Amino acid sequence: MNKREAVSRVINSSKNLNKDERISRRYVLSVLNSIAKTLISQKLLDRTVINERNLYTSLKCVEFSKEDVVRCPIVEFRRCDVLMKSKKPLPEPIFSRLGTSIINVESVDGVTVLTEIDKKQYQRNKKRRFKLNDEVFIYIGEDYHLYIPDHEIYSINLDLMTMENDNTECSECGNDECRSGWDYEFICPDKLLKTVFDLTIQEIFGRRQITEDQNPNNIERQ
Repeated sequence: MNKREAVSRVINSSKNLNKDERISRRYVLSVLNSIAKTLISQKLLDRTVINERNLYTSLKCVEFSKEDVVRCPIVEFRRCDVLMKSKKPLPEPIFSRLGTSIINVESVDGVTVLTEIDKKQYQRNKKRRFKLNDEVFIYIGEDYHLYIPDHEIYSINLDLMTMENDNTECSECGNDECRSGWDYEFICPDKLLKTVFDLTIQEIFGRRQITEDQNPNNIERQ
């Protein structure tokens, strides 16, 4: 189901919407995305959706450039031998208390596999007495830029869950096919679709079903 079809399903479901009344399709999509994102985040905690491949967006050839370690806003990386930063930010990933939904991070040639890490873990690793030379880490900043400390890698591939699957500007090897954002898949597990639609309809149209009190004594229908 694409985003256009999902929005149409919500709008067509309301019997209380007057013919002359208009509702923003972008607003409907925003509510759908927000509710789906929240439910997916919850399901990531119990790992019941982590293997559903249709929920992931693949980003190819995410390009990096060298960052000035001295001026890096992330204090923990200022002593790196070299620091790489993605040229463009990622579309916002879906987060849970376990972290991001980014998986399958590897160099474009497939030789190097990168492991996502947080700043505190990176510091602990730097202090370890014994280190594995083939360990390569990647970190996502608050601005959704990716950072690769201590290794000079200029392009990677990855998969992530994001409601912004139509935003792939961070990838330099994207599909040249011209597509409307409405034609992209609406990201939601099949088992959650009914719940997402029900909650969206309730959120958007629930208040419209409340009968306004026309009496000054605040007693409805008297």
